Amino acid sequence: MAKYCIGIDLGGTFIKFCLLGETGEATGFFQLPTPNEGGPDAVIQQMVGGAERLLKTNDVERGDILGVGIGSPGPLDLEAGVVRDMPNLPGFSNVPIRDSVGEALDMPAVLENDANAAAFGEHLCGAGEGLGDMVLLTLGTGVGGGIVIDGRVLHGAHGMGAELGHMIIVPDGEQCNCGQRGCVEKYCSASNLAQYAMEQVSQRGTGSVLAEVMQAKGSLEARDVQEALAVGDSLAGELWDRTMYYLALACVNICRIFDPDEVVLAGGMTKAGDHLIEPIRRHVSELNWSMSKPLTKIAIARLGNDAGVIGAAGVAMQEFQDSTANS
Repeated sequence: MAKYCIGIDLGGTFIKFCLLGETGEATGFFQLPTPNEGGPDAVIQQMVGGAERLLKTNDVERGDILGVGIGSPGPLDLEAGVVRDMPNLPGFSNVPIRDSVGEALDMPAVLENDANAAAFGEHLCGAGEGLGDMVLLTLGTGVGGGIVIDGRVLHGAHGMGAELGHMIIVPDGEQCNCGQRGCVEKYCSASNLAQYAMEQVSQRGTGSVLAEVMQAKGSLEARDVQEALAVGDSLAGELWDRTMYYLALACVNICRIFDPDEVVLAGGMTKAGDHLIEPIRRHVSELNWSMSKPLTKIAIARLGNDAGVIGAAGVAMQEFQDSTANS
């Protein structure tokens, strides 16, 4: 009889669900709203109810489930299965989410950071499929990361590995919200690209598409820079290329430390497609050491918003298949 794992991806707006089979096929995708105002109990109840619905609608017996994987924002205590804090969800402080969900479903469960889960999902069935070593950079409001080495998620000695958005790429650079200066996130995230664009428009005045957009809207978003870039605005091109340079610098550092098969880029900024990937590749080639050409491939993620829930199920599959084999 085929065996499955349940994937649950907890987000501030939606909770996503899927089934992952032993052959690597993910099915049964759906999502439910996250009951933000109900506190942890309501959220856990929604997760449990969604998992039960997943089994029912896909005609899967409980005995065919190896376990449940939960992907969640952090910070987390992975060993204890506890969400230490979650700013986007009221009351989520020191919540034993792994055991609460697992005991309610009467199934073994494992907790994973959502960025790590997304990286593992891309490794299993996306841009990194078939590769041993892969690093994921998520480019959105912030910059997150996930590292897969020899087919396993790298957590680090203290469970805080893969905070790639907080590599320092500009010594004594701009202040980051994390308390450091010069972080990747401060120079490469969508939110900080928008902030820098507004600063530059304010300093330079009129004469650009971005200035016209800012005058009409009163503010700018990263997508405004992308759209202005697409119509040939020179200021947008300058700001975009600056961001791509710093992303390339991060990629070169990742290559020096991990030498992965591939660096995969995910998140909202990747909607720019070739406008994102081509300048990064060009800057990587220019920044790379002279001993050899760049060997690590740089690619755009393929799974979109499904990466996290697939990866959560995949982490569970790996965990509980190993447990079964060793029992």
